[in-house]
Amino acid sequence: MKTYTLQTERLILNQPHTDDISRLVEIMKNPIYNKNTTNIPFPYTEENGQFWVNLALEGVEQGDKYIFAIRLKDTPTIIGGIGLGIDKANNKAEMGYWLDEQYWNTGMVTEAAKALVQFGFDTLGLHKIFATHFTYNEASGRIMQKIGMQQEGVLKGHTLKEGVYLDHIVYSIINEKS
Repeated sequence: MKTYTLQTERLILNQPHTDDISRLVEIMKNPIYNKNTTNIPFPYTEENGQFWVNLALEGVEQGDKYIFAIRLKDTPTIIGGIGLGIDKANNKAEMGYWLDEQYWNTGMVTEAAKALVQFGFDTLGLHKIFATHFTYNEASGRIMQKIGMQQEGVLKGHTLKEGVYLDHIVYSIINEKS
């Protein structure tokens, strides 16, 4: 089984595991994660957590998803998630992330995202990494800017969520070495 571990000044990024599921369900009791993402359900169940853990393991094996749990260096407890969905045909990936609300505004997602971009470029040899956020989630856009992404545009009415069409703002960064 393939695994990857990325380390930053304060964080360890590694594959999620079944021991993370109870904490994951606890974090996801907050509907903000569903509101700010396209793929986190609400209510969030243990089955959803198991699906995510399995998706992470299968993704690494197949080379089409690299999903990491975000953990503080001094504790094995999951505090977030970050990952890359790979488009092999075009040598690019979409990045997504979430963080336990008690750690918001600490720079931890920015730190994790920088490490993930470096992994995507240096280890996976990707040409481009992109990410999107709903227009009302400006904090996510600031993270994208802090890691060197540039805004590419707006995808109008891109997602239908609870009967409302939502716009996405698209950011990307290009691997100048590729």
